[in-house]
Amino acid sequence: MKNLLIHNNNIAFKNSFEEHIKFDNYTSTLKEIQKIDFEIIYIKDNLSSNYLELYGVILAYHIRLSEELEDKRFLPIVIISDLDGFTLNKLEPMARILFTQNVFIIKNSKKDFDEFQKKKLNLLPFNQDKFINSIEIESPENSTNHSIANEWAIDRWAKFVNAKSDIIRKNIDKLYNMLYIKYLLAKNPIENSKSLGFKRAKLSGEILYIDDEWDKGWSDIFDKYFEHTNITFEPFEYDFKDKNIYSIRAEIRNKIDEYNPDLVLLDLRLTKNDQIDKNREDISKYSGIEILKDIKEINQGIQVLMLTATSKSLILDKLYQYDIVGYIKKEHPSDKNIKIKENFNKLETLIDKGLEKKYLKEIWTIQNSILKLDLFEKDDDYFDKIKFEVDTIFEILNSNIENKIKFTLITIFKVFEILTNKYFKGDSKIGAYGKITSIIKTFKIDIDNGKISQLVCTRNFLVHSGEIRKDCEGKDKVIKKPNQKNILTWFKMLQTILEAIDKDSK
Repeated sequence: MKNLLIHNNNIAFKNSFEEHIKFDNYTSTLKEIQKIDFEIIYIKDNLSSNYLELYGVILAYHIRLSEELEDKRFLPIVIISDLDGFTLNKLEPMARILFTQNVFIIKNSKKDFDEFQKKKLNLLPFNQDKFINSIEIESPENSTNHSIANEWAIDRWAKFVNAKSDIIRKNIDKLYNMLYIKYLLAKNPIENSKSLGFKRAKLSGEILYIDDEWDKGWSDIFDKYFEHTNITFEPFEYDFKDKNIYSIRAEIRNKIDEYNPDLVLLDLRLTKNDQIDKNREDISKYSGIEILKDIKEINQGIQVLMLTATSKSLILDKLYQYDIVGYIKKEHPSDKNIKIKENFNKLETLIDKGLEKKYLKEIWTIQNSILKLDLFEKDDDYFDKIKFEVDTIFEILNSNIENKIKFTLITIFKVFEILTNKYFKGDSKIGAYGKITSIIKTFKIDIDNGKISQLVCTRNFLVHSGEIRKDCEGKDKVIKKPNQKNILTWFKMLQTILEAIDKDSK
C-alpha cells in the first residue's frame, strides 16, 4: 500500500516511507496531504517538542473531519508511538480515536513498521456516523464567544441558502481550521436548501438590515435569501467598531429617515459593551433595544424583527415587550435545539407577517398629522371626542384583537358622526350620507362622494347584521369584507376633511 508519513524529524526510519511531510501546523499539513496520492497514512503521535501535546493524535481527528480531503479522510491511519494505546489514553482523552474504525497503533521502531507492513489489514467500509458517535471533542474556552458563534451561524446559514462570496469563503476557511467546529459540522450536517425546500417571503416591501456583523457574510446571505422575491433589501453599511451607542443611534436615525423601511431586521447586540454584559437580565440597555425604541419613535408602524444569538428564554420572552414582529435565533455552537429548516420557515412567516402590517406606517403618519392640527388646541368638547377616537386607531390596528378592521371602520365613522353633530344644522331625518356630503359642500372639500357612500353603506352592513338598504344596493357601495386598503382610503378621507376644517377655522 502506498504510504505517507507525517513527522517532526522524530522518526529514525522516515526514509522507509514513499512520501513524508514534516509537520508545521494543521492547516498547511492538511493542504500538503491533499496533494499526495497514498493509501495509508502514518502519523507520529507527538509533532512538537512537548510530548504531552500529542499533536499527531489531534491531527488524526482533523484528517477524519476535514471535508476538503474528500475520500482521503477515510483511509487507514496508523499512529506511531513510544507508548501503548492505553497509556496514551491516560495522557490524553482524545487518544480514544485509537479505538475507532481503521485506526491502528505501532511502536516507534523500524522492526514494528516492517511487521505491520506485512500484515493483511482487516479494513471495514468507513462509517462516518459511527465514528462521530464514538468520539467527543470538548469545546475550547473561546468557542462560545461572540465572534466564533457568529462565524458558526454564518457557515450554517450560507450553506442552507447556497450563498457564496469571498468573505463567506474566508469565514469558512477560518472556521474549518478549528477542530471543535469541524466536529460540530460533522455531527450536525447541513443539507442543501433545495432538498429541504426552504420558503422565501411572499410579500413585497422595503427591508433594512442592521447588524454590526453585516460585512462578515450576513449581508450576502440575506441578499441570496431575498433573491427572486418582491423585496428590496438594503444593509446598513456602517463600521460599528469602537463607535459609541450615541453615534450609532444618530446614524441609524438618519438612515431610517432616508430609507423609510417597512421592516427592519435588527440585531440585539451591536456594541462591544453588549458582548461584555451579555449575561445581564435588563435587556433595555442592549444597543438593539435602544435602536428599536428610536425606530418606533420615528414611526411606530415600522415593523421590527430581532436577530439574536442568545438562547436564554428570559431575554427572548422580554423582547415581545417592545412591539416586535418576533425574533430569529442565530445558530450557536452550544445550542442543540435549533433546526435550520424550522428557523428559515419561521423567518419566512415573520417577514410576511411584518410586511402584511406595513400599512401601519401610513396609518401612524396620518394619525399623527391629524393630532397635530390646531383644532385640538381649542376648548371644544367635539374636538376632544374626535381626538380621543383618532388617537385609538393605530392602537386598534396594531393589536391582536379579532375584527380590528371592523372596529377601526366603526371608530372612523364615529368621528364623522361627531362632525355631523357639530356642523350639520339641517333636517335630522337626513341620513349619514346626506349629512357628511353636506359638510363637505360647506367647507368646499374635494372628495369623491362615492367614497362617502361606500363608507356609510359598509358601516351599516357590518353594524346591522348584513342588512343592505335600498340606497346601498350595488356592488360598488358595500364592501362586505373591508381590508387595510379600504381603511387607509377612509382614514385619508377623514384627514382631508379635518385639515379643511382646521384651515377654515384659522
